[in-house]
Amino acid sequence: MMFDPVRDLAVHWPGASAAVADLLKGLGAQALLTEKAPADLKEACAQAGIGLVADLGETPDAGQALSEAKAAGFDAASIRASGEAANFRKIIGEFRDFVLFVQLSPEQISWDVAPAHAVLRYGVWPGIATPDPSVAGATESIWLDANTSLIAQLRAQYPKRRAILGYRPDKEGGVPETRSVPMRSAEVALADAFSAGGSVILSLPGDYRKALLERAPRALEAWKELAKVLAFLRRETAVTDRPLAGKVAVLCGTIEQSGEILNLAFRRNLCPVAMPADAPQPLTPERFDVVVAANLIPPPPVVESLARYAAAGGSIMAAPEGEEKNPWWTQRGFKKLRTEEDRDVYAAGKGTIYAYQTAILDPGVFAMDLKELAGERSQPGFGVKNFDLRIWAADSVLGVLHRLTPTSLAVVLTAYGNAPRHDFLVSLRGQFRKATIRQIGSETAAPVAVMQRSGRVELNLTQLSRIAILTVEG
Repeated sequence: MMFDPVRDLAVHWPGASAAVADLLKGLGAQALLTEKAPADLKEACAQAGIGLVADLGETPDAGQALSEAKAAGFDAASIRASGEAANFRKIIGEFRDFVLFVQLSPEQISWDVAPAHAVLRYGVWPGIATPDPSVAGATESIWLDANTSLIAQLRAQYPKRRAILGYRPDKEGGVPETRSVPMRSAEVALADAFSAGGSVILSLPGDYRKALLERAPRALEAWKELAKVLAFLRRETAVTDRPLAGKVAVLCGTIEQSGEILNLAFRRNLCPVAMPADAPQPLTPERFDVVVAANLIPPPPVVESLARYAAAGGSIMAAPEGEEKNPWWTQRGFKKLRTEEDRDVYAAGKGTIYAYQTAILDPGVFAMDLKELAGERSQPGFGVKNFDLRIWAADSVLGVLHRLTPTSLAVVLTAYGNAPRHDFLVSLRGQFRKATIRQIGSETAAPVAVMQRSGRVELNLTQLSRIAILTVEG
């Protein structure tokens, strides 16, 4: 079965009936993941041009499960990885023309499953997080669940394969049985993945599926809006697949080591650039204000690169992987300037290393420290700090920054709650003379007035669709 994960959409629908095929055709999907393949469903999918994919989940005998799915008439299979990597790869190699997706846990994500598409079976259903009733706070800002950091990390560490997420709206995905999610949050799931240059196997909540099959007007209207989002995203993959841009770099180890640090940096709109900890991009103070090397032990060549970066004037936030007695920054002859509450500060040539005494156990506090340091490095000397991106009066909007050319950027803005229908302000670091915005429902880009500020520009937006792309040119 042919499937392009950059442009094609696969939908997970348990217990799918023949009626599902027409719904997916109307949406613009290309593949259906389900457990059984009755004759009427196979015929309906064939007529609709929808690939029928066996959702095998966990199975004690992968070879037998794949043989049975093939005999049942499925076009392809999606299977969860199990056992030892070498043995599993041997099994799927025997079905290389049948296995379309291999779903991997964070611990398995490095497995080579080509030519199947690797899918990270991990993530949260995105949107506005349900507040904890045990926590009081009338002035608390809303919290957004997002997966852009996972896409960014997968792109950085596995650049030769598409970053695909396969979380589902269940307890593992942050949606217990007692919680329902809005139908239109399916739009967020698509936008969330595409905004950072990845994809998602869309798994719809059960009440949404039920309402669609019952032809409920509200569900059908949400379905039409979802189709518009998908069409827009397909048109914009040339932008969303561009490299991430920003002046904060995060060296990534495993998802356990680095995932939440990277996640909260995105959540604070710091627009971090994820890099593999064993082979990062060239590090220079001109390119990056701050480099994070936390909860991991960089290999010797990377330590040398970090030391050169700091000596040239860069700032590093470092933390040991565990209880290392002599982490790398204590072996370089750097001068300790002071000891703060939980970290030591070293002078390293023209730069500074903020070395935490233990591994980062509270990524939330660390993210605030990172934002404070990024703000100090971006300060123009007066006025508002020149963060790469700031968004005012739109708490449910997060942005992902992409580099288009040396003098132009794209900001992908995603509304994780209701899309703003009021004026809000976006600030971008740098000097740009022209700005345009492309939104769902508009065939052409609309000009946006650029207001010059010291070291940055401000753009006033009047409203936003679920996802929009703001482009600025120098």
